[in-house]
Amino acid sequence: MQADANPSRAGSHLDANLERLLDPIRHELRPGAQERAKLEQVENEIKSRLRKTVPADVEIGLVGSTAKGTALRGNHELDIFILMPKSWPLEEMQAKGLAWAKKAMRGVKTELNYAQHPYLKAYIDGVKADLVPSYKLANFEHLGSAVDRSQLHTIWVNARLNDEGRDDVRLLKAFFKAQGVYGAQTRVEGFSGYLCELLIINYGGFASCLRAMQAWKMPHALDPAHHHPEGAILKHFPNTPLVVVDPVDSNRNVAAVVSRTSMARAILAARSFMENPHRSFFFKEKEVHSPAKLRQIIRERGTHTLVLFMPAPPLVEDVLWPQLRKSAQSMVGLLERAEFRVFGHYFWSDNERAVILFEFMDKELPAVRRAAGPQVWLEKDVNAFLARHKKAHNLHVEHERVVAVARRECRTPKELLENAMKKPQKTGIPAPFVRAMKKRKWGVATDLLADEGLREVASDYFSRRL
Repeated sequence: MQADANPSRAGSHLDANLERLLDPIRHELRPGAQERAKLEQVENEIKSRLRKTVPADVEIGLVGSTAKGTALRGNHELDIFILMPKSWPLEEMQAKGLAWAKKAMRGVKTELNYAQHPYLKAYIDGVKADLVPSYKLANFEHLGSAVDRSQLHTIWVNARLNDEGRDDVRLLKAFFKAQGVYGAQTRVEGFSGYLCELLIINYGGFASCLRAMQAWKMPHALDPAHHHPEGAILKHFPNTPLVVVDPVDSNRNVAAVVSRTSMARAILAARSFMENPHRSFFFKEKEVHSPAKLRQIIRERGTHTLVLFMPAPPLVEDVLWPQLRKSAQSMVGLLERAEFRVFGHYFWSDNERAVILFEFMDKELPAVRRAAGPQVWLEKDVNAFLARHKKAHNLHVEHERVVAVARRECRTPKELLENAMKKPQKTGIPAPFVRAMKKRKWGVATDLLADEGLREVASDYFSRRL
């Protein structure tokens, strides 16, 4: 086929094809009338209940994706803020707000949760509602607690998004969700809903956002409200792969939680989509293989595995996952320093149990290890080295260095980790996981296959694909 001589015509042709793909997807992602009516009914019921318990000078406001009209279909969640005067002390504001919420929700299933401060989660007619004590703010300069920004986010976004923009936010959310990078939870380390809204506002739409993302490099910075001088953003927010300055708080990076891995996945996915747009980029389901298929995959890899099973410590999810990640990384560091060749590792929890999987190039190390010492003219260092290795199989000189060949204390990964857990405070593993590991059990990758939830873990690790 002959190339189009007019670039603008060629571009418009590509855009038209893309829009033909995206239009029905926008419709699929948009909450239907029945769903919106149900959410509105629950919202009104909660507000009515709260209105009977809170004083007249306390406002009740809806914030979050439902208030901004950017919620995905099937996302039956509400964020309702109890907005109190800034003159109230912080502890008084939190305590009174929680007390009013609990009184208002009598007879309803609730649970107490914690973010920056406590809030009440209520479940009504299939809808999950967060009732959050907060200050009523005019701008971020009067910020009293971190959650206060949410009301300002809602105002800022609603002033800049029309219905077309809201549809494009849903597209971006679904796109990121299918790639496993949607959500600011520490479990995901991905793109929050508010970050998706800012990206669409900044770039002007879904397609233009993905075009821009293809060219992202780390670090990358955006300042939608132009708070900082050009070139100064990365100095203000160092050591982070992605910076998106919060329009309502110039000192906050909305993308602070986004990991390098999540950002890299997003860049590759944007590039792949723009090269070959397809609806599967929005509706990809996790593939869970059969036990027989997984056994075959594991066997054909030819590596060796070790799996640590333990109960999950009683921590909220946003504390549990960073500590689980640190535990896994500490153990990998310990293994690598002992010369085990770690091919890969994976960690997972469902808040009741936790799993750390290690994959190794070798099942067992040699009975001896080689330790290279200092140069022979460094007398003090040489003497100290010789004292440390006086039980070595042999001591000799290679070129200008003293070398020891010593017996290896632990030849298998399990031996090393068991030995390390005798003094767990020296391993870098957080205390809650040290306690959890007292009830540890060891296994191999095929031990994951009998349980459907753990089979998903094995499928995700052993058959990951871009």
